[in-house]
Amino acid sequence: MAEASSTTTTKKVSSSHIPYELALCILAKLPLKSLKRFTCVQKSWSLLFQSSHFINMFSINCMSKQDEDYENTCLLLFGHTGPPENRCAMYSLSSDNFEDRVRIDWPPPFQGNDYRCIEPLGSCSVNGIICIYEGDENDNNTTTVLWNPATGEFKIIPPSIHYNIEFNFCPDAFGYDSITDDYKVLRNALIDENDLFMEDPQVEEMCDTFWEIYSLKSNSWRKLDGINLPPPGPCISLVNLNELCHWLVSELKNHMLSFDFSTEKFLATTLPLDSDEKKECILQKLIVLNGSVAFMCSNYYDRNCFHIWILGELGVKESWTKLFIVGPLPCFKSIPIGAGKKNNIYFAQEYNKLSQFNLSTQKCEELRISIGYIVMYKKVLVSIPHLVG
Repeated sequence: MAEASSTTTTKKVSSSHIPYELALCILAKLPLKSLKRFTCVQKSWSLLFQSSHFINMFSINCMSKQDEDYENTCLLLFGHTGPPENRCAMYSLSSDNFEDRVRIDWPPPFQGNDYRCIEPLGSCSVNGIICIYEGDENDNNTTTVLWNPATGEFKIIPPSIHYNIEFNFCPDAFGYDSITDDYKVLRNALIDENDLFMEDPQVEEMCDTFWEIYSLKSNSWRKLDGINLPPPGPCISLVNLNELCHWLVSELKNHMLSFDFSTEKFLATTLPLDSDEKKECILQKLIVLNGSVAFMCSNYYDRNCFHIWILGELGVKESWTKLFIVGPLPCFKSIPIGAGKKNNIYFAQEYNKLSQFNLSTQKCEELRISIGYIVMYKKVLVSIPHLVG
């Protein structure tokens, strides 16, 4: 008797297909730079940012990301104490309640000299260090200090000397070189014709301005050769992200200028404005949102409304992505001065009164405090070589 043979058929399930909605959820969680690169995979992905549904998903994910070192991050507020004292002051704010701010003593170089304006350079600390300075634009008698408020360690930046001329101008950028594990300060220096004539007529052929960079490791300045960029002029906005610094300057219209402290190279990125927007745009600002550079602008016809783009890749105009259009709100009758924790954007109103707008809740709140500058500060208690306590 022959045995009946049985055949078992296994149905194979294709694993190459991912449901469209699931794919959207995955893509919405990617960093913007990676997402932009994936748009060439298939045509529908190249149209993602034309979909309000996907933009909303991506924006929510972007705003829900919190810094892994959130608990050690605080907001530093720079301003004046007001009469009768009327001195520069800095406060630390760790909570959401602005009434809980704590005043921090300046480092020794500025103690007793806080009647003049002391300003921070950049929007964020770099490994616990901030750069602060006291001096006016084109003032060759500026005091610049690298300082860790958590440890109290600081370093006074010495002047540079070229052709027996001492240069002590305001700094333009501060950042970290991960290749050499060094902290650097960048500035554009101006040569006064009177100094040239009095000191050494042979150097009169030298250009009026030049770029130079300071190294904390070597405690010295050196010129950056081969750079034909004009002096930064009035700085509209400046943000720093560890190894990179980005700013808007009057001489480079419709461009964001960036500097890499590791390669010591400049790079310009065209801003995401078409020809009509360029004419109508009256206020521009760079901020840092969840570790990414963001560009804000308002136009002449609607000053109380701001458009916000996030940059995906340096040097690529097409990588700007508009994620938010906020307003019109009454607290926008002012100038944005930076971003803080929990997706708050801060604005300076009349008489330097501060207000905040939360991108997640879309709520605006006026704060009972007068302030000039803000810096996001991550506390680092590790001692940095070459800083003194």
